[in-house]
Amino acid sequence: MKVFVLGAGMMGRAVVHDLAGARDVRHIVVGDFDRGRATEVAKKFGRGRARSVFADVRETGGLARLLQGCEVVVNCTQYNWNLDVMRAALAARVNYMDLGGLYHMTKRQFALDRDFRKIGRLAIVGMGGAPGITNVMARALADPLDHVEAIRVFNAGADEQKYDSPIAYTFSIATILDELTTPPIAFENGRYIEKAMLSDPEPGKFPQPIGNIVLRHSIHSELGTLPESFRKKGVREVFFKINYEPQLVNLVQNLAHTGFTSREPIAVNGTRVAPRAVLLALLQKHATTKTPKDVEALRVVVTGRRGKRRISAAMEMWAGHSVRPQLSAVARDTGFPAAIAAVMLGRGEIRGAGVQAPENVVPPQPFFAELKKRDFRFRSWQMKESRGISKKK
Repeated sequence: MKVFVLGAGMMGRAVVHDLAGARDVRHIVVGDFDRGRATEVAKKFGRGRARSVFADVRETGGLARLLQGCEVVVNCTQYNWNLDVMRAALAARVNYMDLGGLYHMTKRQFALDRDFRKIGRLAIVGMGGAPGITNVMARALADPLDHVEAIRVFNAGADEQKYDSPIAYTFSIATILDELTTPPIAFENGRYIEKAMLSDPEPGKFPQPIGNIVLRHSIHSELGTLPESFRKKGVREVFFKINYEPQLVNLVQNLAHTGFTSREPIAVNGTRVAPRAVLLALLQKHATTKTPKDVEALRVVVTGRRGKRRISAAMEMWAGHSVRPQLSAVARDTGFPAAIAAVMLGRGEIRGAGVQAPENVVPPQPFFAELKKRDFRFRSWQMKESRGISKKK
C-alpha cells in the first residue's frame, strides 16, 4: 500500500510514524510546501519507508500528479485547504481523509459527495481524535439504542510541561485562534443554532492530572456530521465542549477585542495588511520546540431509549504523550486514528464511496482495538443522570 501524507507538521509526523509501523504500508510519501521539513519528517519518522516531495495545495494539477498511484491521501494541512486537497484527490482518483474542518468547512466538503461516488472513491472527513475517535465512540454508544435523544462530546486535557514563554503553543495557532474567535454551533431541539463564545460552562470531573475542570462550547467538526448521521434515530441535541487554559482564552479574547484577529486589511503607513496575518507572524516566534507532557481525554455521552428503558451511556478515551518518538498526546490521538483508518481502508475493512463521516464508515470495535494496541485507554459506564458529565455508576 502506498499512502500520501500531506503536511509535515506535528500531526503529519504522527501519521507518518504510525503508518511506518504498519505491515501493509510499503511506501509513504510526505508532501509539504516546506520540502526541508518534509524531508526531516520522512527521515525521522518514516523508518526507511518514506520519501519527501514538494507539494503546493494551490496547484491542483501538480498535487494530483503527486497523488497518482496512492491508496489514500491523508490531509494534515490547515483545514482551510480541505476542499483544494479533495479536488486533487478527485483528479487523481484516490481516497481522501482529513483531520477536521471546524464545522463550516466540513459542511462545505459534502458538496463533493457525488463526485467521489462517481469515481468509486471514499472521502472521510474528520478522521482524527476530535473529530474522529469521538464520532466513532458516538456510533458505538448509539447503535444499541432504538432512539437517540442527545449526543454530548467533551474534550479535556492537561499539560505538565514547563515552557519558556507564557503563550507557547503546541499545535496550530491558526486553528486555536479560529476555535476561540468563531461562534460555536450547537444542535438544540432539532435545530442548528449559534452560541455565544465559550458559553454554557459545565463542570467536569476527570481523573488526574486533568482533575476538576470547566468545559465550554467551541466551534468543532462533530456538529457538522453527528446531527445528520443520527437524525433517523431522532436526535434532538448535539454539542461539543472543551477546556481551554484561562490564560490563553483571556489573551485571545483581548486580542480579538482590539481587532488583532480580524482578516479585514487595514492601512498601516501606506500599506494594507490584515491584522490576523501580523498576529500569526508574531505568534510563530513563540512556537515551542519542547514536546508537551500532556494527556487528553475524549468523553462522549449518548442519551436515548432501548425499548421502554431510558439509557444514558458514556465512553471515554485517554491518550498520553510519548518520549520515543517525541509526540504529544494531541498529536498521537489526532494522527494515529487517521493512520489506522488509512490502513483499514487499504485492507478493505472500511468500505464505501462518496464523502462520509467517520461514524458512518469506520467499524468501532476493530478501530478501538487498534487504538488500544497503541496504549490508548478506554472505559465505558452508565450515567446516573443524563445531563451531567461527572456522575456515574
